[in-house]
Amino acid sequence: MATRQMRKLQKQQELLRLQNEADREDDESEDEPIVSKPKPNAFAGFAALGGGDEDGDDQDTEEETKEAEDVPEPVAPAKKSKKSKKKKKKKGGKKTESPAAEKEEEDDLDEIDRVLEELNLKGNKNSVSDMATSNTAKSTSQINELLRVNFQHLKAINEMRKLFGSAIEAARAEQAAEANSRQQQRGAARQNVDLETFLSVPPAVQQQLGKRSMFETVLRTNPFIEGKKTWPRDSTRGLKMVRVTESCEGEPGVAEFAFAHDKTYDALEGNFYGLVQMYDPMQLVYFLSRYPYHVSSLIQVSKVAHQDQNSYLAHDLIERALFTFGRVSLSDFRKRLGDGTARLDFNRPENRQFFLAGYNQIKNLVLKGTYRTALEWAKFVLSVNHDDPYGVLNWIHVLAIRAYEAKWFIELCSSPLIANLGTGRYVKATLPLAKLQLKDNAGARAAAIESIEELPWLFCALFSALNIDTPRSVWGVQPRDDEEALHTKLYVHLAKDIWNNPAAISLLTEAANAARKVDFFGLPPSPVVSLATARFVYLDNTPELMSAVPRKILHTASPNFDFDPLPPPKEDNIFSSPTQKMPWSISEGDGQHRQTRLHEQAQAALQMARARMNEDQLRAVVDDARARIDDPEADEEQRGVWRRIVDVLTGQGWTGGAGGVAEGGEGNQRGDVMPGGWGDDFDEEWGDDDFDGEDHWYEDQLDPELELEFGPGGTPNRRATVEDAEDSDEEETARR
Repeated sequence: MATRQMRKLQKQQELLRLQNEADREDDESEDEPIVSKPKPNAFAGFAALGGGDEDGDDQDTEEETKEAEDVPEPVAPAKKSKKSKKKKKKKGGKKTESPAAEKEEEDDLDEIDRVLEELNLKGNKNSVSDMATSNTAKSTSQINELLRVNFQHLKAINEMRKLFGSAIEAARAEQAAEANSRQQQRGAARQNVDLETFLSVPPAVQQQLGKRSMFETVLRTNPFIEGKKTWPRDSTRGLKMVRVTESCEGEPGVAEFAFAHDKTYDALEGNFYGLVQMYDPMQLVYFLSRYPYHVSSLIQVSKVAHQDQNSYLAHDLIERALFTFGRVSLSDFRKRLGDGTARLDFNRPENRQFFLAGYNQIKNLVLKGTYRTALEWAKFVLSVNHDDPYGVLNWIHVLAIRAYEAKWFIELCSSPLIANLGTGRYVKATLPLAKLQLKDNAGARAAAIESIEELPWLFCALFSALNIDTPRSVWGVQPRDDEEALHTKLYVHLAKDIWNNPAAISLLTEAANAARKVDFFGLPPSPVVSLATARFVYLDNTPELMSAVPRKILHTASPNFDFDPLPPPKEDNIFSSPTQKMPWSISEGDGQHRQTRLHEQAQAALQMARARMNEDQLRAVVDDARARIDDPEADEEQRGVWRRIVDVLTGQGWTGGAGGVAEGGEGNQRGDVMPGGWGDDFDEEWGDDDFDGEDHWYEDQLDPELELEFGPGGTPNRRATVEDAEDSDEEETARR
C-alpha cells in the first residue's frame, strides 16, 4: 500500500478515536468548566514514518500540512454535543434529514405557499373589482352620451319654425293681436273675464313690460322655455337650485343637484297645502294670480284648466312652471346636462315638481305634434334620473320613430339602460320599425321575428288592434298574468299608430309567418308592475289602463295629490323642512277634518234640495225620514243619519254626530282646514306682510271690477260667454 494511502487511513482512525473519547467525557461530566487548551497537532507523530519517493514525501508533507490546518480544534465539553453531531454528519456524508426537520421545512413551504396564494387571490379580487368599476364607468358613460340634452331642441318654437317656416311667426303675431283685442274689448265693456285672461298680463302692461329690458332678457334667454310677454313680471319667491354632491356613488364624473326652497317659498308651500284642502279651485286661482311663479300652484291650476277642456291654458301654465325652473338653474347644471352628467334625486319633494312638470310637457307636446321636442324633453327627464320615475321610456320608443331618430334609438336599445330594464323587451319591440326607417329590410325582418318569438302575446294583441288576420305563430296567445296584460295594453295604446302603415304591416305579417310558434310558458317571467309604470298610467288617465294597474299600488296610495301623484313611501323621502311632510300629515292624521268636510257638503246639498221643494214635497220627505228612524230593523248609525236629515229639512241645522256642529257654528270656519293652520278666512290680501318688498307694479294696471266666468260645475270656463250667465231659471235648474 502506498505511503499516502496509509497516512490517510491512520488519520481517519485517529479522528474516530478522538471523537469517541470526547463523547465519553461529555457523558461523564457535562457541567465541567470550559478550559481553553493550546492547539495540539494531531498528526505530528506521523512525521517519524518514512519511505517512498522524495517527491512523494514532499507532496505528502504539503498535504499533511494543509490537512492539519483543516483539522478542527478540540472542543470544549459544553459544546461537545452540538459539534459532535456535526462531525457525525461529516463522517457519514450526506444523510437523510430527521422527520422533525423535514416537517418543519414542509410547514415553512406551506406557509410561503399560503402567503403567495393570498397575495394572488387579493390581486385577482382587486383585478375583478377594477374590471367591474371600469365596466360600470363605461356603461354609465355610454348612457350619458346617449342622453345628452340639446337645449335648442327643448323649445317647441324651433321645431315649428323648421316645419312651417315664416308662417308660424305670422300665426303667432295674429294670435297675439287677437288676444289683445279680446282683452281690450272685455276691459272696455266691463265684462266678466275668463281664466286665461285673469292669469295673464293686460295689453297696456305688456307695452310697459317690453320697455323693461331686464325681464325681456329673462324671457328670451331661459334655457328650458322661451318666455311669453303675457306672463306676469315677478320673482321666483325663494325657489333656488343647489349642488348636493360633486360626484355620485358608482357614477364617476356625475354630480347631483337639487331644487330647494328658502323660508319664504316654504311658507307659500304650507299655504298652498291648506288651499288644496279647501276643495275650492278659485282659491288656488286667486293664489296663483298673486304669486304667478309658484310651481305647485301652476301644476294644480293646470289640472283645473285641463278638466275644463282648456288645453291651451293647461299647456301655458306647465310651460311657465318649467320656465321658473330654468330661471333658477345653475350654470354648472346646464353644462352637465349637455354632457349627460347631471342628476336629480326623485326622493326629494322639491325635485318631484320638476319631474311632474316635465311629464306634462311631454304629454302636451305630443298633442301638438312636435315630436322632436317631446323626445328631447323625454331624454331630459331620463337623463337626470336613470331610474325613470315617471316611466317616460314608454314614450321614447314611439317618439324616436315619429321624430325620425331611428339611429339614436337603435343605439339606445343596445345600451345597458334598456338591457338592465325589466320592461326593456317591450321597448325593443319597436326596433324593427327603426331599422325599417333606415332601409335595413333584412335587419328589420330579423328583429321582428325575434320580438314575435319573445313576446307572442304582445303581437297577437297588436294584430287584433290593427284589424288584420293573426298568423298561426301568435294566434290565440294571451298574456300569462296581469302584469303582462298591463304592459301589453300599454304598448298597444301608445304604439299602435306607428305600426299602422303599409310598410310596417307588410313587415309585421311577413315576420309573423316566418316565426316559429314557441312554448311561451318557457319564456322569461313578466316584469313586475313598478310604481313608475303606475304613475305613467295614472297621469295618462285612460280607463282601460287604469283598471289593469294592481289595486295595491293605485288605490291604496296615501297621500295622492295631483301636484305629487303616487309619491314614494314617507320613509324614502328626503325632507328639507317640516312643511314638506304636511301631505302625509293630512292623509294620516286628519280624518276628523275630512269627516267634517263631508258633513258640510251633505248639509249644503240638503239645504239646496229643501230650497227647491214646495211644502207638500218637504212634508212627504220628512215623514218618510221619520218613518225610517222608527224602523225597528234600522241600526243606530242609520237612525243618526236620518235624524240629521230631518234636522236640516225642518230648519234646525246640522246637529249631532261625530264632527257635526250646528249650522253657522265654528265648524264651518276655514281655520279648521289644516292642523295648526289658519285662524281667519282666506282673502286675496293674505300673505302680503311677508312680501312687502316685492315688486307688484303690474297689479296696479288690473281692473278691480274684473270677475271670472264659470262653466258647468263651478269651474272657471275659458269658453263661457255672457249669454251663458243669462240662462233662464228653467235652464239653470236643469243644469243643476
